[in-house]
Amino acid sequence: MTYIDSITIAAQHAQDWDLPAELLPLVITSEAVLLSGHEAGHRGHAAWD
Repeated sequence: MTYIDSITIAAQHAQDWDLPAELLPLVITSEAVLLSGHEAGHRGHAAWD
Protein backbone atom coordinates (compact mmCIF):
# COMPACT_ATOMS: atom_id res chain seq x y z
CA MET A 1 0.00 0.00 0.00
CA THR A 2 1.43 3.37 -0.97
CA TYR A 3 1.26 6.51 1.12
CA ILE A 4 -1.32 8.04 -1.27
CA ASP A 5 -3.56 4.99 -0.85
CA SER A 6 -3.16 5.29 2.89
CA ILE A 7 -4.21 8.95 2.84
CA THR A 8 -7.42 8.04 1.05
CA ILE A 9 -8.29 5.31 3.54
CA ALA A 10 -7.33 7.48 6.51
CA ALA A 11 -9.52 10.33 5.25
CA GLN A 12 -12.46 7.98 4.93
CA HIS A 13 -11.92 6.70 8.47
CA ALA A 14 -11.51 10.21 9.88
CA GLN A 15 -14.88 11.22 8.45
CA ASP A 16 -16.51 8.42 10.45
CA TRP A 17 -15.11 9.70 13.73
CA ASP A 18 -16.58 12.66 15.62
CA LEU A 19 -13.56 14.99 15.49
CA PRO A 20 -13.22 18.77 15.43
CA ALA A 21 -12.20 20.15 12.04
CA GLU A 22 -8.91 21.43 13.48
CA LEU A 23 -7.76 17.87 14.22
CA LEU A 24 -8.61 16.32 10.87
CA PRO A 25 -5.27 17.06 9.12
CA LEU A 26 -3.28 15.67 12.06
CA VAL A 27 -5.42 12.55 12.38
CA ILE A 28 -5.40 11.85 8.64
CA THR A 29 -1.63 12.25 8.45
CA SER A 30 -1.05 10.10 11.52
CA GLU A 31 -3.35 7.33 10.30
CA ALA A 32 -1.85 7.39 6.80
CA VAL A 33 1.68 7.02 8.18
CA LEU A 34 0.61 4.10 10.37
CA LEU A 35 -1.21 2.38 7.50
CA SER A 36 1.65 2.76 5.05
CA GLY A 37 4.35 1.70 7.53
CA HIS A 38 6.44 4.86 7.30
CA GLU A 39 6.63 5.57 11.03
CA ALA A 40 10.00 5.37 12.76
CA GLY A 41 9.27 2.13 14.62
CA HIS A 42 8.83 0.11 11.45
CA ARG A 43 12.11 1.34 10.03
CA GLY A 44 14.18 0.69 13.14
CA HIS A 45 15.03 4.36 13.72
CA ALA A 46 14.42 6.55 16.71
CA ALA A 47 11.28 8.67 16.37
CA TRP A 48 13.21 11.94 16.63
CA ASP A 49 15.74 11.21 13.86
